[in-house]
Amino acid sequence: MHSALRDPSPVNWNGTPIRSWAAFTSIVKRPDRPLLAKLDDYAAPILVAGCQRSGTTALARLIKRAEGVVDHAFGHDDELDGALLLAGHATRALDGRQCFQTTYLNDRYPEYFAHRDFRLIWMLREPRSVVYSMLHNWKRGALNRLFDACGAEVLARANEPPRFGSTWLGPSRLAKACASYVAKTAQTFELAERLEERMAVVDYDDLVAHKEKLLPALCEFAGLRYEPRLAESLHDRSVGKRTKLDAREAEYVDSFCAETYRRAFGVRTIGAA
Repeated sequence: MHSALRDPSPVNWNGTPIRSWAAFTSIVKRPDRPLLAKLDDYAAPILVAGCQRSGTTALARLIKRAEGVVDHAFGHDDELDGALLLAGHATRALDGRQCFQTTYLNDRYPEYFAHRDFRLIWMLREPRSVVYSMLHNWKRGALNRLFDACGAEVLARANEPPRFGSTWLGPSRLAKACASYVAKTAQTFELAERLEERMAVVDYDDLVAHKEKLLPALCEFAGLRYEPRLAESLHDRSVGKRTKLDAREAEYVDSFCAETYRRAFGVRTIGAA
């Protein structure tokens, strides 16, 4: 098995070293500072994004194992490392093509439209699995940051009744997760319309179930040579998450999220027949 080749070049900090997403949000993510400021410094970069907990990390790490792609990671969180490089808060002398996971853009997704020379792979996933993972496999601070950036406006528009918790305590974590899922998944439509051939839309569960067919198509889109070994890291162990919500939670997720997912699924550009 081939692992991703990490670049050994040193990291140069252009400001206070950052080791967490909380610090990134408070120090780097400022209204006057583009998060993709350095994207054009990389030749034909591959970007992987979508709603959080939708398999974006797994796919980005898979692509980093492809021939000609060098892993830029230098810390404990490769998405955070890439975010710091793209914002120019950290720099490295990197050779080879780069694959960046840009899920973190959230409300700053219009920054994609200011750039040309990239390929974006946008991951979809059915909402029950995503929401379960947000509630049980994610830190509370991560969900709160996503909700504050994207989900709060959706929840306010939804005018949801006070279910799963008392209103004086604020929205429940389930409501935050559902609103955040809808907000991020709804970005699919504008992105697909404006990026056109620079964006591929694929469903994670579909990709896992038909990886021998769909991974070659994704590699062709990204300009990479497909090798069967790349499929080794895609597994179906997480597919069963969609059945782990209790009945009331599943009903809530379906009523809040299913229509947005159905519409986004229809926008797929790569998928099984």
